[in-house]
Parts: sequence; structure tokens; C-alpha cells
Amino acid sequence: RFSFLVNLTTATSPTSPPPSAPATASLSKRCREPAFAVTGNATSSRGGGGLREKARAVARLAGSGSRHTHADAQYSGGPVPGVAFDPFDIEADPPPLALTHEQIKLCKDALAHFERRSKQLDALSDEFQRLQGMRTMHPEMMKMSTVARDAANREKNRYIDVLPFDDTRVRLKSSATSQISGNDYINASFVKATEDNSVARFISTQGPLVRTFEDFWEMVCENQCPVIVMLTQFDSVKCDEYLPLQNGQGTYGKYNVKIRKDTRDKHQFCLRAVEVQCNESGKVHSVLHIEYPDWPDHGVPTSTDAVRQIQKRLHHIPREHPIVAHCSAGIGRTGAYITIHSSIERILLGDTSSYDLVETVKKSRSQRTGMVQTEQQYMFCYRAIADELKDLLSSSGH
Repeated sequence: RFSFLVNLTTATSPTSPPPSAPATASLSKRCREPAFAVTGNATSSRGGGGLREKARAVARLAGSGSRHTHADAQYSGGPVPGVAFDPFDIEADPPPLALTHEQIKLCKDALAHFERRSKQLDALSDEFQRLQGMRTMHPEMMKMSTVARDAANREKNRYIDVLPFDDTRVRLKSSATSQISGNDYINASFVKATEDNSVARFISTQGPLVRTFEDFWEMVCENQCPVIVMLTQFDSVKCDEYLPLQNGQGTYGKYNVKIRKDTRDKHQFCLRAVEVQCNESGKVHSVLHIEYPDWPDHGVPTSTDAVRQIQKRLHHIPREHPIVAHCSAGIGRTGAYITIHSSIERILLGDTSSYDLVETVKKSRSQRTGMVQTEQQYMFCYRAIADELKDLLSSSGH
């Protein structure tokens, strides 16, 4: 068991949950109320709206009854929305998806599998234990994460045994002005379920530290990430406050960050329209921030509803650029969400290999260590996928 570095203090290992950790937690931790008034349109007038325009183009096609598919707008085969929907409109709920006849059959077949498996608790427990036996061990991980262990980068890691692999780590293109070392390192990894853009790609990262705020926003802007999915709450141990929640606007090195709109969703997460401007270039990047604070560390939510509502919204996001997802270490809750999200998308594309969550998690773990951290999270993936398939069929009249 290894010690951990969290803001230069010791913390409980994210890879070794305490025996007393609850299976679930009460949904009492709410998105923090803003200490400022947010006004104005969420869309930047100075750039960064390209993905918004693509999403709105898809919405217009759907609303007009056009026979165009998502493939015509970089969706590569996803189901077509039944009504116009802009995923960046934080005040609008995602509409039901209009499945094709083939997708209805795919969902029925997949549902039969996931419902059956989700009831086989002993078998799933054994399955997860086999997965744990295949995980990358500490000595091997050290050989695969040489950049993360460099002396110049050690203080940029929230946990000393959750390090990105050299071959899948996100590289910053230009060094942040506040970095003494001036290198390209951030504790973040590219994670993808397929080799093409048919399924959403992700950047899985740790909860930012104060010393890495500028690096975080640099990563978001350089990779043109349309969405940040935050699966934890802001606090000084798990995730420092990288958003200007006190007054709605803040400066992080060379980046000015402004919260343009802020709303609480009925599904217990917070949606924020955020605008990030680079002071050096003047470029503005708009990003949707989704905060879901009620997913307990090492545990699972009492319901799959909120997680699935996030997935429903993100289904409408164009695929060109990766989605940022993080919790505290960027492996447990983050790994579970990515597994759920990518599995649903692959099922709708007719990829029956998505039935095999062992292989899905193994592929994620080959890109970032420790993805899907606990047995509870693994079983939650089965539940959430089954629940979403039932919801998709129900909304299609089946």
C-alpha cells in the first residue's frame, strides 16, 4: 500500500477503499450555489462556437423532419433525435431518441444480456476479481509512466500511484507560463473504446490541483474539448476549485474563465456554460461543464438516473474532439462513467463486443491505470446500461 500526495499532505489511497466505505451515499451533497449573478448568452460571440453550430445544425435537420442521419453531421451512426435539441442549451432537456428498427432489435438483444448478467451477482463478483488479477502492477506501471515520475512533475500528481502511461498521456502543446519546468505534462490520459470517431473519445484526468489549474484549462483549449464531466465535488482534498464559483470570473495563469450561465438540473447535477479566453492569443473557447457531486468516492449512486441523463445529453455532442471526464483520481467513477457511455453508443452501432465489459474495462485500463476501481462500480455499469436500454425501448414504444 502506498502513501499519497494531495496538496503535499497524506490522503487515503483511491485504489484501496476503506472497509467501512458505504455501498451508496445519501444524495445530500448538492452543487454549490453561485455567489454571483450569471447573465448573458452562453454562446461566445468571439469564437469557440464551432461545435455548438454543428450540434445546432443537427438539431435543425431533426426538427425539419430531414432524412439526414447523424453520420451527415459527424455522428457516425448514432440514433437521430426525434425533435430539435441543442446539447449546449443548459435549460433544455435531451429529447427521447428515435431508434431505427434495427436499433430497437439491437437494444432488445443487449437488454436481455445485461438484465440477465446484472442479476448474477456472484458471477459478476468473480468476473471483477479476475479483472483485478489482470491489472497493471505497481513496478510495471512505474516503467510505463516515466514522464509522470520525473522530479519536475511529481507535485502535479494528486496521487503518487495514479499516473498516466507515457504512450497515452495528454501532452500540452505549449508550456504554461507559471510552470517552473515549462514542460508538457499533465496527469491526464486519452481513453477511447474504438479506433475511429464513431464513439465518443475521452480525456480521463485527476481533479485539478491549484498548481495545475492553468495546465487544465490549457488542455481543454488545446484539445477543443466541448464538455467537462465532473463526477465529484469541490473540496481541498479530492478536487480543488478550478472554476470561479465565487464571482463568476477568474484568471488562471494566461486563461480567463467566465461562467456565462448556471443552472441546477432536476436530476441532481449542475450545468454551466463556461467561456475560456487565452490572454496571449485572444481566442475564446466555450465549454459545457457538468458537475455531478452525489457519486460517492469508491461507491455508487443510489440510482442510475443522473448518470444516464448526462449520457443522453452528451450523445448529441459532435465527436471531433474528446470529452474531459474526471473525479478525484480520474479512474474509479470516471472509468465507470466512460464504460457506461461508450457501451451504450457501441450497442446502438451494432457492436456486440460491447456486451463484454471485461474486455471494455481491460481496454480502458490499457490506456489509464485502475479504470473502474471497485466491484460496486463494476456492477453499477451493468445496472446503468440495462436501465438505459429499457428507457430507450420504452421511449420508442417497446
